[in-house]
Amino acid sequence: MSVTGFYNGNVQVPVSQALAGTGVTKIGDTASNDSQTLASVAFCNDNAGTVTCQLRWYDAANAVEHLVWQGPVETKKSVVLDNLPLRLVAGDEIRAVGNTGVTVTLVYIMNFALSR
Repeated sequence: MSVTGFYNGNVQVPVSQALAGTGVTKIGDTASNDSQTLASVAFCNDNAGTVTCQLRWYDAANAVEHLVWQGPVETKKSVVLDNLPLRLVAGDEIRAVGNTGVTVTLVYIMNFALSR
């Protein structure tokens, strides 16, 4: 699957968080409104072995957690997910699974309404 698009908005300061184990971890803040789109995600593995990582989107409107991506991140490598726009609404969260030694970085853009 491929998505190509132009994102009308401003890139925000990245949110970066080190994981502290193998459980599901909320990355960054819960969305307070519908002004953000997740534009890019990076998983960086500083472990001595390959780690299977997951990106999850918590859909607050339906109280459901969706698995968006899952894959291996090799030792001392990074995997960047782009062209995977996820527009968030109030209450939504981005969550990740990996292991200690994995850092997750999110890049959001602010949405601009082109018409209403």
